[in-house]
Amino acid sequence: MLAATVLFWGVLGHNIPPYSAGLSADEVAQKIIANATEVRIGMAIMMLLAILYFVWGVAVAKVMEVVERENKDNNVLSTMAYFSWALTVMIFIMPCSMWLTISYRPEVMEPQTLMLLYDWSWILFDTSYSLTTLGMVAMGVCLMSDRREKPLVPRWVCWVSIADGVAFLLLSLMPFVYEGPLSRSGSLNYYAQFSVFFFYWLVVSIAIVRASGRLVREHRESSSIRT
Repeated sequence: MLAATVLFWGVLGHNIPPYSAGLSADEVAQKIIANATEVRIGMAIMMLLAILYFVWGVAVAKVMEVVERENKDNNVLSTMAYFSWALTVMIFIMPCSMWLTISYRPEVMEPQTLMLLYDWSWILFDTSYSLTTLGMVAMGVCLMSDRREKPLVPRWVCWVSIADGVAFLLLSLMPFVYEGPLSRSGSLNYYAQFSVFFFYWLVVSIAIVRASGRLVREHRESSSIRT
């Protein structure tokens, strides 16, 4: 999913980086028309693959449930994570559908209309971060409460999840600027934010695969002892 996002959303979708908010409507329209075919391909495939983020989230939440069960806690945090990652899929799908619409037949649309839809898609994509932050913080808090001598997920991975989720707060400033580090294509709200998020995505994926493998081995060992 991570590699697919970089390829289809980023490279083919021409979102590395996005078009600057400082461009005029005519300049934005020229770029959209020139790249329409590639964007159409990238976004059509991305809308198909977006559900895999929820599948990934379910795997994380299942590990969270193990920790909650062993701690004899309720399942509030894992439930929050389930809903967070399900809603995060919509953060992918809705802007992608708008980018797909923009690239469908941009040559017959007014430049101002193309700019409106492009701005709207990025504002929705960036400022809906709270839906994702909820799951990231819930995951970090839950897995950090693991009382095993060797936790299923390393503590530093939990802190990365929490810190990255909180760092998204900077995205709330994006609609107030057109250029600079806080803009949608800026050094902070684009390059830093996405670099850290992709790092979080990678390390959590590795940690969850290892934790899941460990749980499978433990289950097999306990089953063999009982028999």
